[in-house]
Amino acid sequence: MTPARPRRHGRLFWRIYLHGLLLLFLVALATAAVGWALRHSDVSERGRGATAYAASRVAELSADPARLRDELARWREAFGLDASVYGPDGALRATSVEPPLDPALAGLPPPRDHPVRLHRHGFGRAVPLADGGLLLVSGGPPSPDPLRGLAFIGAVLAALALGSFPLARSIAAPIERLTLAARALGSGDLSARARVKGRAEVGELGRAFDEMAERLERLVRGEQELLANVSHELRTPLARIRVALELAAEGDVERARRFLREIGTDLDELDRLVEDVLAAARLDLAAGGGPAWPLTRARVELDGVLAEAAARFREANPDRTLELVLPESLPEVDGDAALLRRLVANLLDNAAKYSEPPAPVTLAAAARGGGVEIEVRDRGIGIDAEDLPRVFTPFFRTDRSRARGTGGVGMGLALARRIAEAHGGTIVPESSPGVGTTMRVRLPAAPDAAAA
Repeated sequence: MTPARPRRHGRLFWRIYLHGLLLLFLVALATAAVGWALRHSDVSERGRGATAYAASRVAELSADPARLRDELARWREAFGLDASVYGPDGALRATSVEPPLDPALAGLPPPRDHPVRLHRHGFGRAVPLADGGLLLVSGGPPSPDPLRGLAFIGAVLAALALGSFPLARSIAAPIERLTLAARALGSGDLSARARVKGRAEVGELGRAFDEMAERLERLVRGEQELLANVSHELRTPLARIRVALELAAEGDVERARRFLREIGTDLDELDRLVEDVLAAARLDLAAGGGPAWPLTRARVELDGVLAEAAARFREANPDRTLELVLPESLPEVDGDAALLRRLVANLLDNAAKYSEPPAPVTLAAAARGGGVEIEVRDRGIGIDAEDLPRVFTPFFRTDRSRARGTGGVGMGLALARRIAEAHGGTIVPESSPGVGTTMRVRLPAAPDAAAA
């Protein structure tokens, strides 16, 4: 199930959009201000050097008005400078711009070299000449039109608004989907997924959330199935106990006695079921970071563990043949002897339940790859390929036709795998239908035992 679509434009979108728009606008405004300052600073510095040269040239050409006009025209063409020269009497001697630069707009007198603001000609300089005349030089741009400036700022703002919209949407939309999916998952919808696409950090976050939700769904579904299966397994023996008690109360001792014999078998099976469920739950809890299982860790000689498990199997199954294939010695492992014995016993019991006499069951072990490899083989019905990945699922039976009394409750292999993993090992099944099944357990040897 996909969570409900987020609102077209939620609060997060508008916050990102407006903040991004403001930031971009401020950046554009700052860029424009810096460009303006650099442009006018360049004009001012250029004018400072040019006016010094211009004053010396005007002094040389002041006696020749024609050459002075030609020189002013050359300045405008070569340097982009407008200039007007006035005599001591205030009369215009020469100019390269019409109308001429006006001394009155320069705030003159006093007769000294200083920057001035010249109408329609930006920034310039007024330079007194040696003969009492005046040189006005302007190289800046025309005075800006406020309306044009406002229009430019408005155009920039509109462009930023249009450009920021998809950017803000691309950031806000996946976060809003994640929020809705998290709320749906928190309210109990285990199928809720964000399904956020993308390669950036938000996409990685969305995929991590979906993976977490999938694991959580599997965990909760598994717990629900476990509870349902345990309830189912308890129903039949409890019903038998109730019938036996009712028969005993009615005085039918013989029928009650027959039920009591079955009840004894059921109680043994239930006792083992409860132990297996508790052991599996505690090992799962420890693997997930919860309180550790109280393992009695010590150096364990697997020769003795395997021999004892084999002896118990033969005692419980006198009609079965057990082939024991063990080397002279095996490396020691660091673990809990009782749990390791239970692991082997569960594998042997499973082999016996899914094979028929006189087919033998084989228990073999060997030192391999810095550890110990234990194999339990049977020549039974085997496991279909589609069922092989599920054999360690609690309460799963490969042969659905088998009852609890002949096929067990389906907790043996689940607990065996948890015990192997608790000891840092693995258990791998291999099977062919109609040929048999092999359960292969690999356990790491104790550090110095592996080195030896």
